[in-house]
Order: sequence, then structure tokens, then C-alpha cells
Amino acid sequence: MKYEDVVKSVGGCGRYQIFMVSVLYIAAVFDGLHIGSMVFIVPGIKHRCAIAELANDTYEIQSEAHAELIKEYIPEDIVDGKPVYSSCHLYVNKSVLGNQTLSNCTSWVYDKSIFQTTITSDLNLVCGKEWLANQIYTAYFVGSLTAVLCFGWLPDRFGRKIVIIAALLLQGITGILSTQIMNIYVIIIFRILTAIGSALSFMPSVVFGAEISSMKNRTNATIAVHFYFNSGYLILSLLAYYVRTWKLIVLLISIHSIAVGLLFIWVLPESPRWLLTVNKGKEAEIILNKIAKVNKRDFSCKSEEIEISVVEDRTVRLWKIFTIPTLLKRTLILMFNWFVVSFVYFGLLINTENLSGNIFLNFFFGGLVEVPALLSCIFLLGRFGRKKLYIAFIVTGGICAIITIFPLMYAEEDLQWTTTLLATLSRLCISGNFAIIYLHTCELYPTCVRNGALGCLSAFETLGGVISPYIVNLRTLASGKVGRSLPLLTMGISCILVGASYFFLPETNNRPIQDNFDDVCRQRSNAIREKEEYHIEAQAALNHST
Repeated sequence: MKYEDVVKSVGGCGRYQIFMVSVLYIAAVFDGLHIGSMVFIVPGIKHRCAIAELANDTYEIQSEAHAELIKEYIPEDIVDGKPVYSSCHLYVNKSVLGNQTLSNCTSWVYDKSIFQTTITSDLNLVCGKEWLANQIYTAYFVGSLTAVLCFGWLPDRFGRKIVIIAALLLQGITGILSTQIMNIYVIIIFRILTAIGSALSFMPSVVFGAEISSMKNRTNATIAVHFYFNSGYLILSLLAYYVRTWKLIVLLISIHSIAVGLLFIWVLPESPRWLLTVNKGKEAEIILNKIAKVNKRDFSCKSEEIEISVVEDRTVRLWKIFTIPTLLKRTLILMFNWFVVSFVYFGLLINTENLSGNIFLNFFFGGLVEVPALLSCIFLLGRFGRKKLYIAFIVTGGICAIITIFPLMYAEEDLQWTTTLLATLSRLCISGNFAIIYLHTCELYPTCVRNGALGCLSAFETLGGVISPYIVNLRTLASGKVGRSLPLLTMGISCILVGASYFFLPETNNRPIQDNFDDVCRQRSNAIREKEEYHIEAQAALNHST
């Protein structure tokens, strides 16, 4: 009996799978919390030079006398045609003739109407040091890139369970340590380590969920992880609204990772499919029979009766995805798509603070719109397949991003909400793409390299994440409205291009997962033979008609 049939017989989406996926995907909540937290711990904050003569100087004007003192010491700059107080300069050495010397600041006061403390304000990452604040974003995605390039093979070598547990502990410990340091370079190192933990807990969770689900329910199991990831955004928006100090936010989202990691030692089993592929049939047999019992299925299996390709040599030959023509074609197309979907998704996330309106509401609704995107994937993927829905999502998202240029360039201030609306719709579509590409990637590669391939392609996801803050910073290349339109315009055009490339990938809806490279080659041979038979039949029919 094939493994797919065994999973179906023990209950492809029974009580056991629902419970286990619900527990397993808690790891994805922490991933969403840590990624989303960057919007709130290193935001751009209004600031100006502190007046040395005023011990209790604040950004907020305290009185008319305070306003006069600010006017005397702080020069005005013109931004978008409006006068604002300079952020980085003040007047010094005022002479009896009224002459003043313009000097750079050495200390600042910050607007605390939105955030009480941030890394930006605590470490004064302003006036020439903004690039260090951007490195918090970059460092996190560099950590994710390190995880997928250097450690993405670990779940295929040592199993899903042990890697998920170790990664959660790493994520929690380094997150807590980062709040105890007041050195930006050490914080960046800890953010890299936190990201490594996040990536190594998320990726095996996606694979694990697919491997314990039947072919029919594999879509729902894989899409479900994104609901958990998205719930991290919704939780974070409420947390950040009520807790407006960056250290407490990071502490609260990190400490739970350790607790869940320890809980998984007793609650989480190993993937039975992985156990079978590494010749640990007895352990897989126990787990599969337990699944049948919990799901109240009258079914018992023996490991020797299950047909699956056993991996005697547990070396992960990931390089073969670049040498087998079928896999090479898939890999190149997916690399391009992972990269673009990532930088657009995270670019839209980071750009939240630049949209008009309340940052907390924008972030909350940005997360909320991902829910209908994921629901549509659950209800429509089985009907329309992976390719059609993916292309529809990414083209629509690209169009929404492109047409934001019109309200940005021509709409009045009271109509700028249309830009926020269009950007939110674009994020809705890209969220659907993220869910689909994870599922499709898992289905396009055989079991022996599935996690490694997902990790390799996730490297391009993290590369997209690395450049996403720089895409958002394209707004600095031009002044005014033109500059503000550049990031979304770039994202929109990129979406259209990758949508065209996705036409060349095969559909995997309701088709069995392959286990080894022989299965891939066999499928390609069968496809070629079917194509040749079709041409022969068509030619015969044509000759007969003539």
C-alpha cells in the first residue's frame, strides 16, 4: 500500500491531524510576531535637536515660551512645500548682532505621541545613522538567508521534530538577550540569530503539516500555517498599541518561544513519512497506528507493507535539483518568483509606516486582509489549481500597486486614503501568492530533497526580504510625490513579470507527491511518451480524414 493511501486510511484530516497541525503551527505565530515587530521597534520617528539650555526639553511644545525658544534655536526646513523644524541642525553662538551659526546636533528629542521608546530613539539612530536602523531589517533577513543556505538540510538529515524544538529555543533566548543590550551591533547579531531560529522552526513545520495529511487535505494543511503566521501580525498590532516600548514588546514575544519549544519535546511526534524514508519503519508504524486510533479508524498497518522509497544513504543530494532538467526548470522559475513575492510582501509590510492614517490600524488591517486571501486559497485551490490562482493573485496585486501612483501624484491630502486602500489590496493578493508558492514548492520536489529544496528557494525569499527595506527607500531617490510613488510602482511592475513566468510550471493539484529522483525522471518520461502518443493519434486522425 502506498504511503498516500495509508495516510488516507488512517484519516487524512481527522482529529489527530487537526490537533497536531494546530499545535505544530504555533511556531508560525512567533515567526509572524518577530517579523512584524520590526515595524514597531525601528520606525522612523519625528525628532529635532535638543536645546542644551533647557534641561527638560521635549519634542511636544510645552508652552508659548517653549515655542519661542524652539523658534530661536531650531531652523526651519521646507518639506513638500511646508515649513518644518530641522531634524539635525540648530543655531549656536548667537552674537549681539543677531548672527547665528548653524551646527549639527549632538542630542535629540523625539516625538512620543506614538511610541514611548524604540531602538531608533534609545540609540539615536538619526541624522546620518538611519542606515543602522535599516540594518535591523536587513539583519533579520540575513539570518533567515543563513538558515536556509547553511542549515536548510538539517530537517532532512536529523528529522523535523528535533530541528523545530532547537530553533524555537534559539529564537526565544536570542530575542530576550537582544533587549538587554544597548549596542546596535550586538543587537544586530542577536537579530540574525533570532531569524535563524524563526526560519528553522517555520520551514519544517510547513513540510511536516503536508506530510501527515492526505493528498486531498494537503492544501488545507499547508495553507493553515499562514493563518497562524498572520495571527502573529494581528496579535502584534494590539500588543504594540498597548505596549509602546520596544524592549517589552520583544520580551513578550520571545519568552513564549522557549515555553512552546519545551512543550514540543513531549507533544510533537516525528514525521512518519520522514521516518519511513530513512528506514525507521517501526517508529513510523507506531505513529501511523496511533493516528488511526485517535481518528477512530479501524485500520492497522505494518511498515513493511507501506510502499515508499527508502533512503539508505541519508546524504541530502540537493545539488541534483540543478542537474535534472525537469527540476532545473522548476527551480529557476521558482527562484525568480520567491524573490519577487518576498520583496513585494515585506516591502508592503515595511511601507506601512509611510501610508496615510494610523500606523496601528494600518498594520492591523494589513494583517486582517490576509485572512480572506488565505480563505480563498482553501476554497479555490482545489477547484482552479495552483497555477491559475497564483497568476490571478499576483497580476491583480501588481496592478493595484501600479495604480497607486495616481492618488499619490494627483489626489488631495484628504483622498490619500485611496493609496492606503490600494496598497492594502495589493498586500491581500501577495499574501495569497505566499501561501500558494509554499504549497506548490512542496509538491514540485521529491521527499528526499523537499525540505532542502524549500530551504534553497527560501534563500531567494530572504534575499527579497534583504532588499525590501532598500526598495522602500527608493522614495529618497526623488523628492515629493514622485519619490513616494517609486516603491509601489517598482513592486507592481515586478509582480506582472513574475506572473508571466509562472505559466511554465506544471500543475500539481490532486497529484501524488514524488519520493525520489527516479520518480521525477519517470514522470518526465511518461509525459514525453503521452505527448508523442497524442501527436501520433492526431496525425493518424488527420491522415484518415484526408
